[in-house]
This record gives sequence, C-alpha cells and structure tokens, in this order.
Amino acid sequence: MLNLFLFWCRNSPAPLFGFLLLWIAPIPVLAQPAGSLTLEESIRLAVEIAPETQRAEAVVEARQGALQQAGAWPNPEIELRADDKLGKDDGSGGDDFTQFAFSQPLPLSGRLGHQKAVARAELDAARAERQYQQVSLETEVAQRYHSLQLSAERLRLAEQRLQLADDLQRVGRRRAQAGELSDLERLRLDLIREAAQQETDKAEGAYNEALSRFRAYLGLAVETMPQLAPLEPFGPMPPLDQLQASLAEHPALRAARNRVEGARSGVNLARAERLPDPSLRLFRERDVLNGRRQEVTGIGIGITVPLWDRNSGRIDETRAQVIEVQSELQALDRDLASRLQQSYLHLNHLVQQGEHYRTRLFQPALRVFDLTRKAYSSGEVEILSLIDANNTYFDVHERYLELLQEAWLEAAELRLAAGRALVLTEQDTHDE
Repeated sequence: MLNLFLFWCRNSPAPLFGFLLLWIAPIPVLAQPAGSLTLEESIRLAVEIAPETQRAEAVVEARQGALQQAGAWPNPEIELRADDKLGKDDGSGGDDFTQFAFSQPLPLSGRLGHQKAVARAELDAARAERQYQQVSLETEVAQRYHSLQLSAERLRLAEQRLQLADDLQRVGRRRAQAGELSDLERLRLDLIREAAQQETDKAEGAYNEALSRFRAYLGLAVETMPQLAPLEPFGPMPPLDQLQASLAEHPALRAARNRVEGARSGVNLARAERLPDPSLRLFRERDVLNGRRQEVTGIGIGITVPLWDRNSGRIDETRAQVIEVQSELQALDRDLASRLQQSYLHLNHLVQQGEHYRTRLFQPALRVFDLTRKAYSSGEVEILSLIDANNTYFDVHERYLELLQEAWLEAAELRLAAGRALVLTEQDTHDE
C-alpha cells in the first residue's frame, strides 16, 4: 500500500510531491546530541561559582576557628611596678623596680569543656547546613535546566510547525491558481501560517530568556550555546519507604539536631559560668626591712564572689533557647515528612499522567495526523480536516512535553524534601 502511494506521489506535480513527502515523513525522535550538557555537569558548574557555596564554606571555616578558640586557656597577666619608695626609705633616692607579679586565671569550673561542646555542635550544624545549601542549589539549577529543556523543545516544535505551515501554504496557493482551492480556504491557510509564525516568535523569546537565566546561574559566557539532553519520561520511581527511612539523615534535620545539642551545652556553660574562674597570682616584691633592701616572694589566689550576679538570667535564657530549637526541630521533622509524602505522590501522579497522555492522546493524535494526511492526499477529506489534525497533534505534543518537564521539576523537589544531593562533592565525602 505504501509503495503504491509513493508511486502516485512520484507521478504527481513536483510541488505537491515535495509537500506530501514532507507530511508523510515520520516526526523525528529527538536524540541526545553529542556532547550535550547534563544536569549533573550543570550542577557542578553552578556549585563551583555560586556565592551561596562560598558563604557556606566561610561559615564552616568560622565555626572551625571558634572550636579551636573554645578550648584555649585565658592568657596570663604580668605586672611590673617601679617607683621611688625604696629610695625614700633608705635615703638613696631615685626610682627602682619594686614589684613583679604573674597572674594566671584557672578554668577549673569545666567552662572550657562546655565551650568546646557548644562550638563543636555549631560546627556540625554548619557542615549539615552546607550540605543542605548544595541540595537547595541543585534544585535551583534543575529548575533552570528543565525550563531551558522545555523552551528548546517548544522552539523546535514551533519551527517544525512553521515549516509545515509554509509548505502547506505554498501548495494551497498553487492549487488555488489551478482552481482546486477556494479563496476562503487559501486565506485560512494564510492564517494558519501566520499563527505558526507568531508561535515561533513567542517560543524563540521564551527560549532566549530561559537561556539567559541558565547562563547567568552557571557563569557561562553570553555567546555560549549549551546543548541539553531532550526531555524524556522520568523513571524509575524511587521506593517511598527508602526515602522515608533516610529522612532522619536529612541535612536540615541534622543541622537542627546539632543546634539542639549546642543549646543544651549552652545551658551547662551558663551553669559553669556562675562561679568565675579563680586566678593564681605569683609575686616578688622589693622593700626596705630592718634598714636594708630585701626581696619578698609570695603566692595568692583571687576568687570573684558571686554575690550580686549568679548568672541566673543567662541560665533561664539558655533553657528557653533549648525549648525554642527543640520546637523548631519538631516542626521541621513534621514539615519535611509531609513535603516528602506530598512530593512523592505528585511525582507518581505526573509519571502516570504522562504515560496515560502518551498512550491515550499523543500517540492517537499522531496516528490521526498520519491517517488524515493520507486521506487528504487521496482526496477523501478536505484541507480543513488536515489543518485540524495538524493543530491537534502539535497542541497535544506541546502538552506532553509540559508533563515531562513537570515530572522532572517535581523530582528535583522530591530530592530537596528527602535531602538527597544529586552530585557528591569533596566536602560531602570529608564530612561523612
């Protein structure tokens, strides 16, 4: 049957033959171009230059410095005293050193240990927040990546639609000149062509905007034209029970738990600070005793008496902070579990809807399109039926691409809710 149809086409007028060959040709399947930029590669490029990454790194370094400082002993004090007391006492006159003292605060209350516990918890929280920052950054990159994917597919589809409309318009004009097409139908073909041109201009503008946002996030040059992989159906679905089981290791939850530990250590620190550190003092003095100069050596201990300030306000403050961060942890745990469940259900729905759309709408629309082209070539249907089949196919095709993009966007949201990074960095390996 196909051979007979091609034989008929070869013996048809040249313009009509070329037009029909274009319309019977299968719609090309978009293959991944060689050297296309993957989502993982895009994430690595964005992470390297993102100011959010630099800020998270700076916070971790600051917390490391704070931990190092937390265990340091307080510095000693050295005191030298010079006066004219000796000269007056023995009548020799002049000034001379009369006292040397060395004082060292002694952190015997356990304050340093509690300070280190607070600083260590803050460092662990900063590392967890750095991991969560990367997952959040990955979500932003994925949104721009998939938006650019959809814009590129829409532009490609609009250009294909415009090309077919141009060929259809040229054939219509020739058939109108031959008296085979009315002026009304020819005007309708002109409108179809103009609508296709408007859609192409719109798709080109949307593509350039998406490309600009994508370049800016990855630090690409203005002249860079990245080639992305085409939109494909998402799959397979990750097991929900595994995502829920690993939710306890969500970096945002780990950061919140570390803040709770830090707050509890803060309470212990406030209690330890109720008794100030004693100070050990060693001194050596020179004085006139029995008419001659002599040296005296001594030792003393200084203790601040907590009579008016027993640090009770600070203790109450730190206890309230523990309740605050515990409440934040419970709320975060609740919200993440809800977001994970909701995002998983939504992604599963989009995957099923996309498959249903492909089998019940996209493929039938393509088949109707093919059959209508064949029926039009044999004179069984009018050109308006071909136009309707053309519009239906391209509209269904565009909606199918939108469903694919929505599924990939929801997959990025699911990774964010689960706290799972798509790309493992050196910092993540070091933290583990």
